[in-house]
Amino acid sequence: MHTLIISIIRWLARFLGVFLFLFFAWFSIEFGVDNPSHMNPQLVKLFYTHMLMMIALIVVWRFELLGGLFLVVAYSYFSFVNHTFWTNPIYPIFFFIGLLHLLSWSFRYGWKFFKGEFSGKYLFR
Repeated sequence: MHTLIISIIRWLARFLGVFLFLFFAWFSIEFGVDNPSHMNPQLVKLFYTHMLMMIALIVVWRFELLGGLFLVVAYSYFSFVNHTFWTNPIYPIFFFIGLLHLLSWSFRYGWKFFKGEFSGKYLFR
């Protein structure tokens, strides 16, 4: 039962990540991407945080802990630059996906830490 819940959390996060990646890729293709040299500094920061969050969605498929931390930090930076945590219903899903991946990783490997069986190889799984 425990492994079933972990699998559901993990695959829910992955499904939402694929959905968001395709959603933003579709917008990039549909509307295009502006040249960063013609943007003001605020938009350049937001553009690069979008890129960081998209890269994190790719990284999280192989390295769950690293990608989850990357998503949470990138969204936090996005919120800091944008001066709000809740801009619209889409962007907080990045933060939620990062938390789901961190939760999944901690359920799978965090218990080994408390049992004393934890090793460094679990950090990059």
